[in-house]
Amino acid sequence: MEKICFLVAAVAVLSVNCFALYSNTDEEALLAFKTRITSDPYGILADNWSNTASICNWVGVSCSRSQQRVTALNFSGFGFTGTISPHLGNLTFLRSLDISTNDFHGIIPPELSNLLRLEKINVGFNSFIGEVPSWFGTLPELQHILLRNNSFTGGIPPSLCNNSKVRILEMGYNFINGNIPQEIGNLSALEVLYLRFNQLTGSIPFGIFNISSLKALDLTHNSLSGMLPENTCDSVPKLTGLYLSNNLLYGQIPSKIYKCRYLEDLSLSYNHFNGTIPSAIGSLTMLRRLFLGINNFEGMIA
Repeated sequence: MEKICFLVAAVAVLSVNCFALYSNTDEEALLAFKTRITSDPYGILADNWSNTASICNWVGVSCSRSQQRVTALNFSGFGFTGTISPHLGNLTFLRSLDISTNDFHGIIPPELSNLLRLEKINVGFNSFIGEVPSWFGTLPELQHILLRNNSFTGGIPPSLCNNSKVRILEMGYNFINGNIPQEIGNLSALEVLYLRFNQLTGSIPFGIFNISSLKALDLTHNSLSGMLPENTCDSVPKLTGLYLSNNLLYGQIPSKIYKCRYLEDLSLSYNHFNGTIPSAIGSLTMLRRLFLGINNFEGMIA
């Protein structure tokens, strides 16, 4: 009996020590993040991140109830200026990272590729530079990738398309160039593809129009060329927004566009579309906004 009691006590001590180790690891990662903040205009870190309080009570930090590990960071709109500490990659239980609407700059550290539980990353409305991290494609649980309004350059990494769980991919208002990778059709759960105001060239991969979960496709203000396939609407039954204005697209509007029956917004202006405007557009009973101006259409509106 004494041996059993000793064994139970030893296991309990080991569990406590492991919990302390995990907690210390998370705390060290957050304190390293704090050291990279050069401006905290609202005094959030100075006033609320105290060593006397549990990190789970720090502003912007959420933890799991059972293990008291950091699972979410939300610093959106805190007015922070600084760079991202690579030590954030040690928050191995992190599921959501939202640092949007601040003034972070530099690159996104590759050490964040260790966040294998990450489901959402939002770094929008900052000043990040460099190429879009290819390791996003290695994060098996990642569903939301929001990178809009930064200064990312380079192309869209094809490896990003390896993750079949991605639902929202937001890269608008950057300096991303090159072709949209053909592999993007592999994102079978994709609902929103937001690439407006970049420098993309080439044609729109046909595979995009085979993603049955797609609800919004926004490629406005790029330099994309080519034609829309006649079967554009055959396999996207949930599509509500198709935004392709300000590109170099040509050819005719697909006559079977009526198959996009839930379409609410159709924006094709400032392109080189020609031919007649198909009467099928009149069958889009959900349509609220239609932009077709500055093209090469001819004939009467049916």
